[in-house]
Amino acid sequence: MVVYNTKILWKLLASLLFITILIFFLQNPLSYKQVEQAVSEQIIINPKKAFVSFLCDDIMGEATQVLVHSLKKTKTRHDIVVLVLDEVTPLTRTKLEYLGAKIIHVDQIKYPWDSNSARRKGFNKACRYSKLSLWNLTQYEKVVFLDADTMVINSIDELFEYPQFSAVVDIGGVVNTGVFVAEPNTDTYHAIMRTYETAPSYNRGDQGFLNYYFNQSVNLLPGNYNLMVKFTHFSSLAASFISKNTVKVLHFTSETKPWNFYFLHQREWRENYDGYLFGLWTRALRETQSQLITGGLLEPTGTTQDSTWSNQGRVKQICDRNLRKTFGRRYHKTEQLTIILNLNKIDITQSQLDQLLETYASSKKVSHIFIQGNLVKDEEGKRVVLKSTYLRKLHLRKPVKFVPHVAFESINNKFNPIQGIVTTCVFMVDGNIPISLQDLEFGYQVWKKNQDALIGFIPKFHSLDTTTTQEPLLTLKIDKKYSMVSSQAMFMKSDFLYAYTCLLPEQIHQYVDLHPICHDTAINMQVSGMTGSSPILVNTSLVSQRAENPSQCLSDLERFFNGQNTLVFTDQLVTRPHYNVPLFG
Repeated sequence: MVVYNTKILWKLLASLLFITILIFFLQNPLSYKQVEQAVSEQIIINPKKAFVSFLCDDIMGEATQVLVHSLKKTKTRHDIVVLVLDEVTPLTRTKLEYLGAKIIHVDQIKYPWDSNSARRKGFNKACRYSKLSLWNLTQYEKVVFLDADTMVINSIDELFEYPQFSAVVDIGGVVNTGVFVAEPNTDTYHAIMRTYETAPSYNRGDQGFLNYYFNQSVNLLPGNYNLMVKFTHFSSLAASFISKNTVKVLHFTSETKPWNFYFLHQREWRENYDGYLFGLWTRALRETQSQLITGGLLEPTGTTQDSTWSNQGRVKQICDRNLRKTFGRRYHKTEQLTIILNLNKIDITQSQLDQLLETYASSKKVSHIFIQGNLVKDEEGKRVVLKSTYLRKLHLRKPVKFVPHVAFESINNKFNPIQGIVTTCVFMVDGNIPISLQDLEFGYQVWKKNQDALIGFIPKFHSLDTTTTQEPLLTLKIDKKYSMVSSQAMFMKSDFLYAYTCLLPEQIHQYVDLHPICHDTAINMQVSGMTGSSPILVNTSLVSQRAENPSQCLSDLERFFNGQNTLVFTDQLVTRPHYNVPLFG
């Protein structure tokens, strides 16, 4: 008796049927063409798509590198294209290609307005109309355009499902063209070229023209696809994109950006600055630079032919590993301050420290106290290493903690952000600087009215260097004026600490490591450069303890501040009622 396996039988029949159909197609040319057409149609179903950005010159080269890196991190399979003009150097192009971009050269499209006027206004480079060339990229069925000052946070591949000129609405009801969907087409490109020179533009820029040209066919995208930093300050919806981590694309609009905020003196800096969001960009910059270093296209900061900077990994350790990723998102206590008491290289006894801590802890204005360093002397002058048990025995009425030791020895550590700061204001003070409770609380009130400024008790100057032929940058001959306050006793926004350590170029930290006397110059230049504000001096007996720095600090640091002296002179002196000490003794 024969037993048939039905599964095997069906497989044999299916194989015979496939062979019969294949022989039929091979012998019939018409049918073969039909198969070929079907295959072609299948290919068209999955056409090429690309993310596209545009680069006029090398000025935005680093920002574009970060954008490309951020796109690659989303593991997109689509092309990343950067359109470049002649002014983009071969090195910048090579870096972009190494990071994963395809470089396509385009000719500059003539700017239809007065280019000198545009440059003076500072918000529309004449070259930006050249990004209209993206409609000529007919090798792609659809593209998503991203400005160089954007950064992708989460995958945006789904944007290719949106129709032409899908974009996010901006202030005033127009759409922002920092992110939009486009469908390259020869006819559309030629129509744009015929139209743009005589078309109106509300801002005399490409954004104004595109709003005019596509005004009847705009498709709005959700706001998280082009989250402009300025919106996060007044829109609860925009802020929720941050808190819920649903941001797709960050857009650093306006003039204040993560790579220039510290030297601009920009009036609208508050509306366009966010330490946490800027930190996301600078963290991505460090990752990008690490890739380029690996590829031999960038030298590590501080590396020369003769030496290597010993603190190269400091910022990465503090900002990317030690701090929580949400650090700086919000300082919710606005009516109190945090004391940061510095004991490093300070000659102080344990009993003096006891008294200081009791004084600071007695203030209702003080929320927390953090202590940098843990070495003091006993009454016999012997060194004592303090531990947390010492603080518990004091029974202070405020939380007091020692700041964890940082592996890197640097004067810059004085300005480190500290995990656990919850107040908008910090008061930095050296252990050997006597500050009364009245002066502390009065100084804090002065800060509350002038939160963009550094508020201090000790003025600092730069002396005239007569040994050089350089024109003096700052001089003591201007009577009763100062440009800095000392970090020996200084109030500042808590966020300025994060900005100094995690956002400034590391070349500044390297310079300060090599020239420790310049650390106060650096922090004062940063804050005045950010805000345009001069420091403010509170009048106490400490005012007479003025300090002079060599002018070399300023002239050297200017190199890292876009060649600018960002310090601002002032003669402002705020005196506590019924207290009178003459300025500068």
